[in-house]
Amino acid sequence: MERHNGVIIEIEEEALGVLVSGEEDFVFHAVHPAVQRLHGKRFADGVAARREAMKAFRSAA
Repeated sequence: MERHNGVIIEIEEEALGVLVSGEEDFVFHAVHPAVQRLHGKRFADGVAARREAMKAFRSAA
């Protein structure tokens, strides 16, 4: 069985999505409408995912 670990990405106590680690990368699962364009996008690391989620959230405001 394959095991995945997830981390919630949030800004200002607002959940944006869940970042799930895979074998070689991380997949972003959006939960906030402002970041839906990132849903399913793969990232090399959590820092890049958080940066993109924050940019998307701020640009939607």
